[in-house]
Amino acid sequence: MNTQPFLITALSNFKERGKFSYSAYMDRGLNPSDDETRDGLERFFNHFADQLMMAAKQGGTEKDYKRLLMDALKMLNKNVFDTEDREFICDTFDELAGIVRVDLKDELNKWLYGSFLVSMMKVVDFIKGKKKEKVLEIRSEACTGCSQPLEALVLEKQQGIPDTDWWIVQCNSCREYNLFSIGPNIKELRFNGFHQVESLPRREFTEEQAFIRLEQIKYFRQR
Repeated sequence: MNTQPFLITALSNFKERGKFSYSAYMDRGLNPSDDETRDGLERFFNHFADQLMMAAKQGGTEKDYKRLLMDALKMLNKNVFDTEDREFICDTFDELAGIVRVDLKDELNKWLYGSFLVSMMKVVDFIKGKKKEKVLEIRSEACTGCSQPLEALVLEKQQGIPDTDWWIVQCNSCREYNLFSIGPNIKELRFNGFHQVESLPRREFTEEQAFIRLEQIKYFRQR
């Protein structure tokens, strides 16, 4: 599958969005940073998105994208930013990493918390016997906006757990809203490529009513 057109479209959509706008901070429940900080971060990530698009046009590999992501992360001095901005920056890097299908979580944790603290966290996880995440199954639907897979990674299953809700989710790449159903017998899962916006109980919403609610969200939130 040639992913180049998808990557370029997703990165273009990323650039067009006001990632560090006043409203973006308010949506996160944060006090907006000063204009200089917000504008600087906007320019930085837009320039970096251009670099990723250039790499995509040249047939970039996962290794190429990860190197670019790590180089860009190193360019930002975390001591210049407050805690809320640091977390915002990491979330934005994580979004880009998701678009190009690169796992950057360890590097982001080290940038945010420091290598020593991350090492200590791993030791604690080991002592507590925390198991390495194992994906049992992937339940996937194509985004209606960009056709990118929206994946629910099933980590634990248990017979008898009903599918109680319709989910309205938002694609991390093109920001389109979609209706998602995970099915029964799911005890633990992780999202890949999307995040949940709203859940609609099946006992109160038929599939048709869930689609009506989806269209309402599309209309009011994308205006």
